Amino acid sequence: MSLSITRELVLAQARTLARSGRHGEAAALLEGLRGEPSVAVLDLLARIHAQQGDLDRADQCWAEAERLAPGGAEIVDGRRRIAAMRPAARRRRLGKSLVATGAVLVTGAALALLVDIRLETAGLRMPQRPAALPTAPETAAPPTLMTISPPEKPDVLARMRIDAPGIRVSRSPGEISIVFNKALFSQGTKLTRRGRAVLDGLGGRLRPYADEIDVAVVGHTDRDVLLPGGEYASNTDLGLARATYVREILRTTSRIPTTRFALSSLGGLMPPYRDGARNRTVTLRISGAAG
Repeated sequence: MSLSITRELVLAQARTLARSGRHGEAAALLEGLRGEPSVAVLDLLARIHAQQGDLDRADQCWAEAERLAPGGAEIVDGRRRIAAMRPAARRRRLGKSLVATGAVLVTGAALALLVDIRLETAGLRMPQRPAALPTAPETAAPPTLMTISPPEKPDVLARMRIDAPGIRVSRSPGEISIVFNKALFSQGTKLTRRGRAVLDGLGGRLRPYADEIDVAVVGHTDRDVLLPGGEYASNTDLGLARATYVREILRTTSRIPTTRFALSSLGGLMPPYRDGARNRTVTLRISGAAG
């Protein structure tokens, strides 16, 4: 896979993570591309740092992007807004009244600068607040019939029972995370016999919920640098290949539609384990199906 294609894949993954609020993971992915600088990578990284409140690092990224593409309107505007935000932040130390005023100015400037990464990367427009309707004269409300609503269906994540040998399940609001206790792959995309058995068993446990869940598969590798001329150009590529391989197994065994899977790769970044061998694996994030 060519370097440019890899960069675009990682950039797309970073945008997806940023839209879902996972700014730390998105920044880690983009930092892995700093060796091959790109205006798009630096611009997104600057916006993430600004979202996290790190104005200095955001400005550094935009400054580097400006050297690559002098005069870029969005980059120049971003640096100008950061420069305007810094004096406002310093004025907060002058007194309580100035603290409140400075906070409002900083918040307003930050919102104007970021336009919320979730909206900008998705190409959405900010909703317009509807104009207030004229108040009608008060009249007696007509009698209404009492309706009985059907009982709500329990949340799918609360109903899921997928604990099994070989996996560690963690639950958080709106998401179930799965980490495999041992490496799934011996090398490359070659599954271990035990790894295949664990995946087959997990797929069977997911099958009753196939139409109700989305599954994000994140590929991982150890930190060993791949040798030139190999099948994969980088650990990011290898991690993505592993995520794809696991997706195909789970799709077959669980009957979850392909469109309900999302693939990404962290390569050797943010591994689930400290020791290298067990990081030849993937991790899963399960959420309720969107729409």
